[in-house]
Amino acid sequence: MATHALDLLPNALDSLAEALAKFEAGDAGDPKAYKFAVLHMAHFIELIFKYHITEKHPLLIYKDPFSKTIDKNKTITLWDAINFINNEDGEAVSTDFRADLEWLKRLRNDIEHHQFTMDVPRVRTTLGRLFRSVLEFLKHYTDIDIQTTIPAQTMATFKVLSDEYEFRLRDALRDADAVEEAHPGDYQDPDSDPARVICDDCGNSTMVVNEDSASGYRCTMCGSEDGDDIPAYCSICAVKCTRGELVFWDNEVGEQEARCYYCSGQHHADRDD
Repeated sequence: MATHALDLLPNALDSLAEALAKFEAGDAGDPKAYKFAVLHMAHFIELIFKYHITEKHPLLIYKDPFSKTIDKNKTITLWDAINFINNEDGEAVSTDFRADLEWLKRLRNDIEHHQFTMDVPRVRTTLGRLFRSVLEFLKHYTDIDIQTTIPAQTMATFKVLSDEYEFRLRDALRDADAVEEAHPGDYQDPDSDPARVICDDCGNSTMVVNEDSASGYRCTMCGSEDGDDIPAYCSICAVKCTRGELVFWDNEVGEQEARCYYCSGQHHADRDD
């Protein structure tokens, strides 16, 4: 039978590739895939820290490197590795980074040894944050160029996880997709209000209907509730417009009025000119 062996760094990178693939599967609609993304990401982080330590000296990875006979079945833990790294530079693994690692450790242990419950949005967000923290660590403390090792089929996921803005945008677009799907509109009425328009503030197609918003719309990316393309109606004649076509002001009782081109008096002013 053929054998398969991986050294420490290739083993870590192999787990990273698997984590990215499972994360991608989760994003594609298979929530249980996030379980395996957690396990593989935890394995990758532990091994990459251990690899960093072996670059100082290969024996430092073992529990008792100064023993007369080293037991190579007993290696240091993730927390041993973190303490070693922070003893070199106290800012290498920040308090926030460590808190995320503690969360990852607890969830991994629950998955491996007990029943578990996953808050999928939190899993996604924390895995993304952990991944970017690891990339920052590798950039400042190692010579490893992770991007060159990423399989082509998971490169898109690697890039999204690597960039906080792209990561947030993917989530925002997915949330907007869900809102749009839940509000298909009246296909028999071509003038029915759209469920989704472009957000003026961030420029993304993430401005969607929201009953808690004063305008009836809210951007899932930046939270804006205003925009020229949002459907609106004249307070006087009730003609359908967009917010950009209306003039707004507060009336005598403090309520906001929206008036169209004609009801605002602008039509008469332009005609007189």
